[in-house]
Amino acid sequence: MNIKNPWENAKALYPVGAQAQGTVKKKFPFGVFLELSGAPDVIAFLDIASYNPAGEPPPAPLPDPGARVTGTIAAHNERDKQLRIRVGPPVHQIMDKRANDHT
Repeated sequence: MNIKNPWENAKALYPVGAQAQGTVKKKFPFGVFLELSGAPDVIAFLDIASYNPAGEPPPAPLPDPGARVTGTIAAHNERDKQLRIRVGPPVHQIMDKRANDHT
């Protein structure tokens, strides 16, 4: 690992599609910021549209600070140097399934 570059280390440790577990550090109406094991210097972000633990259309109540969250790395946000997390299926899959169930 490259100690001088926490962002590159975090991307290597958490590639897109990998499972990740973190602790909620801050909660806002639009999402939560997480600290992930092995990458404490890099912010992980879970927005409200990506939090679908029951596979139902959003919004689900976001977890509170201190809660442990397990999800999938959905993207590496290079501009903000954030790992984007998703919990449950992507919202477009939920909506497609819901639309198909009503036809």
